[in-house]
Amino acid sequence: MAFGKAAGGGRRGEKRVSAPMPALLITMSERHPALLFDISSTGARLRAKDPPAKGTELFMQAGGVDVYARVAWQRGDSVGLIFETAIGAWDVEYLRANSMKAGKAGMTAAEKGGADDWSSGVAR
Repeated sequence: MAFGKAAGGGRRGEKRVSAPMPALLITMSERHPALLFDISSTGARLRAKDPPAKGTELFMQAGGVDVYARVAWQRGDSVGLIFETAIGAWDVEYLRANSMKAGKAGMTAAEKGGADDWSSGVAR
């Protein structure tokens, strides 16, 4: 069994950080509201009511960070994404810090998403 080996299952090359916040997964034909759980410079883990299938190419938007990705795995309402091009460490830290601010303010991820939509003009 190769568990824990870089060539086998389970070990990631990039450290993931927790960043719970609303996200949107956009395919060629659908939009999937989602909740981002964690992210690294090369991928992310999210949950959506009806997530896209494994292999689907999409555009992920979360907290002002936009990235092209492919669904690496899908189990139930959870999906793992692999980014087409790695995002910068600044973007990863920005999402982590932004999600922490919302938590300290006593906001849920949904409330944070509503506030972001209001401030960007989407909900007005």
